[in-house]
Amino acid sequence: MVALEPMLPEQFNEWLQLSVKEYAESKTKSGNVAAEKAREDSAREFKELLPDGLNTADSYIFNATDEESNHIVGTLWIKIRSEQREVFIYGIRMSEDFRGKGFGKQTLQALEAFIKERGFPLIISLHVFGDNEIALNLYRSVGFEATNIRMSKVISG
Repeated sequence: MVALEPMLPEQFNEWLQLSVKEYAESKTKSGNVAAEKAREDSAREFKELLPDGLNTADSYIFNATDEESNHIVGTLWIKIRSEQREVFIYGIRMSEDFRGKGFGKQTLQALEAFIKERGFPLIISLHVFGDNEIALNLYRSVGFEATNIRMSKVISG
């Protein structure tokens, strides 16, 4: 089973750099924005969402740790959005060596337990890029349903 443990300060900068990079790449890949602008936008958005890093109010950044092996198998970033009465997943990432082994599902199950234990709002929301079939399948497998769908079509000249 996966346990959620607070990320340590010495791990934060590496996580932040990787997260900003991957988010920018996803934005570019999905056709939302050119690569250079995506990097700038991604860095700005992370700075706005985590102005105090690990100490940002209502934000939790966890290491997802396999309790059996004690290996960190991934990370999870959530924010409690009291006004919307929801817990929003800003990022979930499983390390490449641990993908496809059930750790993503276990991380989401550990999140549900964390939320219930603390009496947080019982709605979990997230954003996922439409081309990320692996993530879409994971979220569907644990009961997430689409609430909004934005679609695009590129017309070539």
